[in-house]
Amino acid sequence: MSITSFHQLAEITPHPNKVRIGVVYANDLAALQSLFDKTIRLHVFPVLIGPKKKIFQQMEERNYTDYPYELVEAANEEAAAQIGTQLVHEKKIDCLMKGHLQTRTFLKAIVSKEQGLVSDSLLSHISVNQLPNYHKLLLTTDGGMVAAPTYEEKKKLLHHAITVMQSLGIKKPKIGVLGATELVNPNIQSSVEAEKLMIEFEEKFSDKCFIDGPISLDLALSQEIASIKEYTSAVAGDADILLGPDITTMNVLGKSMTLLAKGKMAGLIMGAQIPIILTSRGSDAEEKKNAILLAMSVSRGGEI
Repeated sequence: MSITSFHQLAEITPHPNKVRIGVVYANDLAALQSLFDKTIRLHVFPVLIGPKKKIFQQMEERNYTDYPYELVEAANEEAAAQIGTQLVHEKKIDCLMKGHLQTRTFLKAIVSKEQGLVSDSLLSHISVNQLPNYHKLLLTTDGGMVAAPTYEEKKKLLHHAITVMQSLGIKKPKIGVLGATELVNPNIQSSVEAEKLMIEFEEKFSDKCFIDGPISLDLALSQEIASIKEYTSAVAGDADILLGPDITTMNVLGKSMTLLAKGKMAGLIMGAQIPIILTSRGSDAEEKKNAILLAMSVSRGGEI
């Protein structure tokens, strides 16, 4: 089954137990609005870390205090981030969400050797996008964490992406490893590696995914263009996952999807002990709500 929208994701996400979401420095209006949205609040238990008085005031102004939640005092951003990771180790929260603090402060606590949460030796950023002109949700990686992934890191990026899509009910997602063209260019390392990834994943993980690479963006997303070019592939025009060569390519692609294509996006960090919701402080409540829906699905979908 293809998932075409975040609204559909809200409908299919199972809710046997409330997901405990720890929000680091939760004096963030958009974060509070997303957590207490009518489609979210019945399925989550917010653990709000930060200046309790300020958080409570924001909640009281919007009549959120009648719903279940917990407040945990933290004097500053650094303390809040450390408390968040501690609560993960104590198994008191299921997801961690960035609130109104600097990204570097948030991530510093997560990657700390003493109390950090990295379980896979690599943190990756995935974006799930809802696009007006595409027939289902589309995952792109990595536009936020891994600057210039090596071949081995690309394999981990793909495993993280497959995990996310399988948690959304896509048992065998279709992966496009992006290149400028569908022909291998021996002078471009990413093009060579795209073919190598395709061969390895077809041999070892054919039960978990379809994969094609290198494949151009238009062939991966447009069945019409694939037909015109007489290009045959299980992925062509129907990709679930796009893996890019570097952070610049995928960051530009992601911002193009939201700014120019008027898409909606949810971002998530994979490779930690729990799903990590990482949105910018400028993200609106809808983007944060979509990220919560995604994290809820992943937290219930098996190992991360």
